[in-house]
Amino acid sequence: MTRTVNPAGAGDSRASRSRGASEPRILAPRILAPRILAPRILAIGLAVLVSASCSTAPKTTAVYDVRNKAAEFVKLGDSFMARNIYDQAAKYYEEALGADQSIDYIEGVARCHVSIGRAWLAAGDPAKAEREFRDGLEYGRMAASPGAQALATAGLGEVAWARGDREGALALFQQAVVLAGKDQAAMAIALHDEATALAGLGRGAEAEAGLTKAASINAKAGRWSEVGANRYVLASILSKAGRYEEALAQAGLALEADRKVENGPGMAKDLAALATISQKMDRKQESFDYWRRSFDTALASNMPEDVRKALVALVALAGELGREDDAARYAALLARLDASLGAAAPSAAPQAPGAPQPQATGPAQGAGR
Repeated sequence: MTRTVNPAGAGDSRASRSRGASEPRILAPRILAPRILAPRILAIGLAVLVSASCSTAPKTTAVYDVRNKAAEFVKLGDSFMARNIYDQAAKYYEEALGADQSIDYIEGVARCHVSIGRAWLAAGDPAKAEREFRDGLEYGRMAASPGAQALATAGLGEVAWARGDREGALALFQQAVVLAGKDQAAMAIALHDEATALAGLGRGAEAEAGLTKAASINAKAGRWSEVGANRYVLASILSKAGRYEEALAQAGLALEADRKVENGPGMAKDLAALATISQKMDRKQESFDYWRRSFDTALASNMPEDVRKALVALVALAGELGREDDAARYAALLARLDASLGAAAPSAAPQAPGAPQPQATGPAQGAGR
C-alpha cells in the first residue's frame, strides 16, 4: 500500500546497516514507487492484498499445477514491485494471467488484471492501468466475486485521483467499500483508499475510523506492511490536526509493523514521519536521530528522493544543534547526490512539517506512503 498523506503532515528489501552516513552509493534516477493507494504499493504487500491474486495459495494436488504456476508468477511479480521495477512486475503478472486464462479460472483472471493495473499505475501509465482495472471489473462480475470487483473499482478510483478527479475518486473508493462485503482483504484496501482520499480532501476527521478498522483487519491477517501504511496515514492526519503525541504513537506503530516484515521502504518513510513530528514538537535531537536512521534506510533501499529529503533536514538540524562537522558532512553528501541525479533543486530547508507533499498519484495520499 502506497503511503500518501505525509505524517506530520510529515514529510510502500533489507537495508544494509553498516553504511550509516558514509558516502552514498550512486543512486540511479529511476522511477520511484509513487505513493499510490493500497500500497504503499509501496510494495510487496500490494499484490499480497490482491492475493488469491491471480490465483489462490499454492495447492499440492496435481489438478492445481496451473494455479500453482500462476501463484509462482505472482510471487515473482510481487518481488519486482517491491524493487520498483514495474515493467518486469507487469510481465510476470501477465504470465500469471495467461496461466489462469488457460484453465478458465475467472476470479484469478480478474485479480491478475488488477495486479497488472497497479503495476502500470505505479509506472505512471494511467491509461494502461485503467484498461486493466476495467477488465478486472468485468471478469470480477463474471466470477460473481464482490472482492475482485471491489479491488478493480478501487483501482479505477486511483486512476481518477491521478487525473485530478478527487471527488470522482472518492465516490469510487466508497463504492469499493460497499462491494467488498465479506472479503476482508478487499475491505481493508477500500477503507484505506477511502480514508486517504478523505484526508486529501481536507476531511481527515472522517478518515480516522476507516483507517483504524483497516489496520485491525490487516493485523489479524498478518499483513504488516499494510498495517504500516494504515498507521502512517493516520499519523499524518493526527499531526495535521495538531495532535502530536497521538501522531507520534501512530508513526511508531507503523514502524513496528514494517519492522516485522523488514519493509525497508516503509520503514524509511515511518522514520521520516517520526522525525518530522518530533521536529514539530521542538524535539530537535530526537528528530535528528530519526532523520539519520531514515537516511540510512532510504539509502539502502535505493530511494533517492527520500535520501535527499533526509539530508536536507539533517543539514538544517545539525546546524541548529551546533554539530558543525555533521552539517558540513551532510551538505557534502547532499551536493554529491544532487550532482549524481542531475538535480537542480537548491539545498533549501525542508518543507514545513504538516504541509501536504506533492503526490505522483493517490490521494494526498495516504495510500502507499
